[in-house]
Amino acid sequence: MAPIARQQSYPLSLPEYALKAHETSRFKASASGLQSLRFGFFGEVGGLLSSVKKAERDRLEYTQSEKAAEELGDALWYLVSVATQLGIDPNELGEYGLKDLRSRFGENERTPTIPVNFRQIDAIISSHREGGLIQRISRMGALAHAAGTLANASDSSLKSAAGSPTQLAHLGTLFAELALCCASFDLRLEDVARDNLDKIRSRWPGEIFEFTPLFDPGSHYPDHEQLPRYLEMEFIERPGRGSTYVVQQLNGVFIGDPLTDNSNEPDDYRFHDVFHLAYIAYLGWSPVVRGLLKRKRKSKSSIDENEDGARAMIIEEGIATWIFNHAKRRDYYAGIEVGSLEYGLLKQIQSMVQGYEVDICPLWQWELAILQGFKVFRELRAARNGVVVVDMTNHTLTFKAKTEENQQ
Repeated sequence: MAPIARQQSYPLSLPEYALKAHETSRFKASASGLQSLRFGFFGEVGGLLSSVKKAERDRLEYTQSEKAAEELGDALWYLVSVATQLGIDPNELGEYGLKDLRSRFGENERTPTIPVNFRQIDAIISSHREGGLIQRISRMGALAHAAGTLANASDSSLKSAAGSPTQLAHLGTLFAELALCCASFDLRLEDVARDNLDKIRSRWPGEIFEFTPLFDPGSHYPDHEQLPRYLEMEFIERPGRGSTYVVQQLNGVFIGDPLTDNSNEPDDYRFHDVFHLAYIAYLGWSPVVRGLLKRKRKSKSSIDENEDGARAMIIEEGIATWIFNHAKRRDYYAGIEVGSLEYGLLKQIQSMVQGYEVDICPLWQWELAILQGFKVFRELRAARNGVVVVDMTNHTLTFKAKTEENQQ
């Protein structure tokens, strides 16, 4: 199967990619950053081998290429970040990569166009694919060997040789191996690089946080179909005959049914509606709360049925329950900083909401909703009663303890 190129108005250059990768790097200020980046590159190549093995076992060819694209994109990020950490100009990395490829294919050396772009790399490989395939197994083996060499080098030796022809040739070879490995999966390196930028921008936005626009703007929906931009939901724990339960009040009106843990082992799941409120604060989304507050968007039948319907509610409840069970084994995410939540967990959530309006929300928004939701959950759990304040405009979720004075 021939690789399919996405139509882009301009080629993606290595300097542009390196700049955007550096903006999202969490290792640039770390004393052990270079070591972490080198090991990260080795780990991504190892992940590629592991994912291909599993795909081969399960006979999933499409999944194999799709997974390879993500692993190779991550490996590219680490490799370019290693070069940046060593003070190597991205154009030099690309120039030596092109030189290595031309040598492999028996082409004469020529001065590359500056800035070097990924399309130049793909063009050389594509022109030599005719009449034969680039063998996948041998390419993965060569990439793994080169990754191991980089991982085994010491930071001191790399820094002392920074910018030398020998080091540039080594990193250029790594870059060329990565490009050839992409081609063995019928992938273009430029597409892999662009997808990786989309991924890191979704996960780690850098210093600029631009929240997704509201799904129910006043210009499209009447007031009674919009989620409240500000609300204070009171959680009240009460003893029952069978088990303790929680009720909620909004403006003095009880909302929803009393909730118990629904578990043989008490775990305070009865307070879990705080997570739905967190989704409102940080995602602007919650079919569950829309249903509870009777704020479904009935003026648009397709939105009412699909985005605010039963299936969307079930998915939201499933996400809340799944994350809760995951967090329960990790002290309800106490001590987890923003930017540190497992990528795999966030990616799984994204796959669960695929096809619904909320799937446009980047992963960092989901992370904020989850971590802030659990922060308030822990506070509510400790106090047993209190008010959860949702501010959709400023994207905040806070907790107010109930005192004897304001309970009267």
